[in-house]
Amino acid sequence: MGNSDHKFVKPTESCIKPVKLNTHIKGTIGEYQEIVNLTKAGWYVSKSCDPQCPFDLVAVSQDGKTVRLIDVKTRTYRFKKNSDGTRQKIGRCTTPLQKEMGVELILVDHGNL
Repeated sequence: MGNSDHKFVKPTESCIKPVKLNTHIKGTIGEYQEIVNLTKAGWYVSKSCDPQCPFDLVAVSQDGKTVRLIDVKTRTYRFKKNSDGTRQKIGRCTTPLQKEMGVELILVDHGNL
């Protein structure tokens, strides 16, 4: 067991370095953000287990009459800025299979993540 006299030293703000998250982690965060949003809006939500599945989430209304297949994408930007100084968004669209299945696309913007 540890020594009870040992004191934890809290790191100062200057020694905390920001961590750049990879795209997989950002995608997972976005999916869970949407699960929270849909659940708060009254939907039952299930997450896909298959990484090759054409949708990430299945949302079912509380009465069971509406089923939504949802693909969550993280909004991405180009390094080049527009003439007004804003960042250029990279467009996203559904695949032919997703269109055939009626999959909805939800774009999530993480800001500084």
